Amino acid sequence: MFESSTVEITPIARLNECPTFTKQSDLIILKSEFSTCDARYKFEIKSDGTGTIFYPDYGLECEEFWHESDLLVLKVEIEEAVNSQIELQSETNKIEDSEIENIRREFTAERLEEFFWEEINQTLEDPFFRSFDDESDWGSEFSCENGSATELEDFLQLCVLTEKEIKEPDDYLMIDSETDCEAAGLSDCSYWSERLGELVEIACKHYKPVGHRYDYNDGWADRYSGHCLSSETISISLKESALTPTREKMLGMIELRKKLMAMEVEFDAVNRLTAF
Repeated sequence: MFESSTVEITPIARLNECPTFTKQSDLIILKSEFSTCDARYKFEIKSDGTGTIFYPDYGLECEEFWHESDLLVLKVEIEEAVNSQIELQSETNKIEDSEIENIRREFTAERLEEFFWEEINQTLEDPFFRSFDDESDWGSEFSCENGSATELEDFLQLCVLTEKEIKEPDDYLMIDSETDCEAAGLSDCSYWSERLGELVEIACKHYKPVGHRYDYNDGWADRYSGHCLSSETISISLKESALTPTREKMLGMIELRKKLMAMEVEFDAVNRLTAF
């Protein structure tokens, strides 16, 4: 049913020590490939609870792993799917041996690659492989859990507009979003004043900005260890606000006060942050 390039059943020479498997008379070996965002790898998995991933660009280098999957069940499942497809196509046309072979190869390769991503990849020790289908795990745009990113930007613009003195008008107010590792807040590269720092803290607490990306760190390009988790960032230019007339800044203070009250900020803090 299966070609040796895909599945091998051979007498078992020895049993690796794995507590979830017992000794069998035959050893099932399933061989296939899987594609990541940057490369294609060969792998094999055995019914004794072991498996190996081979790196095509590094000669004999490989990675071994344990698993707890029942390969006999998987083998039967693939056989049944192949036979079903052959029978279905035979009902309308005579199928050549070469076509049957193609059906076997395609169904087997597709199911085994699916099996790798569903059953094996997440059980590997870090780093995991990155598939074409998990882009959402590798990044998300800057957004807010409460309100929108646009509303947050408008609030921050108002905060900058009402800043009485901006000492570095060519700088930016930069806000980092929350990630699994870092809380949202003022970026280390941001312009800072005590007042703006407090307003940004209030804004992050209210809008709850989120978003992340993975920056390459010179490791494996398609594995998590080859990247660093980073916050997404929004930037507010200070240049225009630094040139804003005092009257306009005072009007902005009135609007800022309304927004802070609506956000249920303590009255004393509102008075302090909107004093001119």
